Amino acid sequence: MSAHYDQKGHARIDPAALRRRLADVATAIAGTEDRVADTLERMAVVRPDDAAGLMARATQARQYAATERSWAATLNLPG
Repeated sequence: MSAHYDQKGHARIDPAALRRRLADVATAIAGTEDRVADTLERMAVVRPDDAAGLMARATQARQYAATERSWAATLNLPG
């Protein structure tokens, strides 16, 4: 994202570009949360004594991913 400058040399940020960048970041975070959930679910298989807690954390990670995707979708709406 590049800044534009007004006549006085003050940086001006393009709101649409900022929204796109934030949406990209939210999407990347969602992907990371999905990978965390996948890892926790695999751990639950090999650690049966900890499976309930690991699966609960995996569910929470998936919820975070859904929240981030929702943010990304909102940010990608025409503003």
